[in-house]
Amino acid sequence: MEINAMNPEDHIQHMLQAIIEQTQSIINDSRKQSFGSLEYFLGHILEYRDEQQYLTDEWHIRTPRWLGEYGNTPEEEELLSDIYRLQGYIAEKLKGG
Repeated sequence: MEINAMNPEDHIQHMLQAIIEQTQSIINDSRKQSFGSLEYFLGHILEYRDEQQYLTDEWHIRTPRWLGEYGNTPEEEELLSDIYRLQGYIAEKLKGG
């Protein structure tokens, strides 16, 4: 299925799955991970996806505070960028801006 043909909810699920896989990849490679709270984040993002919290008022993704600060690996920077992209998409498509 082409991504552009997806409805917003399917697109969000697709984006969430990519973030989950990216997080698991960083966690599983000890050379990539600079901090330990990605395990906590992974649990949160799985719950967020499974309970479809993006459809509620509790739609904000709680990212680790250190993510995006100086010293992150390129993989962590990419993960944060994907999270921001997803939050922007949710705000635009489901929350009306």
